Amino acid sequence: MKTSFIDYTQNKNWLNDAHKQALLKLISASFNDVDAEYYFNKYFVANDVFARKLRLYFAQNEVVGYCLINFSQSGKNVLIRASAAFYPQYRKGGNTFMYSMKQAFICWLKSPRQNIYYADTMLSPAMYRAMAKKLAIIWPNANGKEQAKQLFEQFNKDGFDSPVLKVPCLVTAGRASNYSAQEVANFKTSDKEEINFYCQLNPEFAKGTALFVIIPVTLKQFFLTGIKLLTPFYR
Repeated sequence: MKTSFIDYTQNKNWLNDAHKQALLKLISASFNDVDAEYYFNKYFVANDVFARKLRLYFAQNEVVGYCLINFSQSGKNVLIRASAAFYPQYRKGGNTFMYSMKQAFICWLKSPRQNIYYADTMLSPAMYRAMAKKLAIIWPNANGKEQAKQLFEQFNKDGFDSPVLKVPCLVTAGRASNYSAQEVANFKTSDKEEINFYCQLNPEFAKGTALFVIIPVTLKQFFLTGIKLLTPFYR
């Protein structure tokens, strides 16, 4: 279904009460075991970040999805965290990838000498695939390369090891994506490499366990990802 979008910046233009009510409804519909008001205050309002960027998606003037990017400082590192949700009929793997990468690139341009990482939880195998199939460098990954254990120990202090990787890349999220039993079964029997890998790492994703993902935001990342996206055999 066709959608439009509007971008918001916290220190310039932010959300009105109508936006908040629409987002509370969407959050409640998208996640199980979630207090929508608490979730909204934590991700959209709390003052523990130095910047927020938001893209709201609309269909017939109704909010049907969002992608929120939060920027925080952790020592010498800048951490980028994201939150996204869509009503089922508006879910598409590419909905948020380009927006997220654009915001990460702008952050890197402004602070090229800082260590910048996208470091956040992913409750959905589809969300992981949307990123992993396009990005050149992502941890954890299915190709057996270095999994950045030290960074997981630093950024995911409350995490624990997955059944197949001795890396603390799982975390209890306190909520779960609102997938049907059939959708969960489809994920667990998928032949798509990234979804299969996610389900091996995090078989309890439907019960509120999230995969913690780290993506370095570097010139190398943008260069190699560009090559990957332009490769004729890119999936």
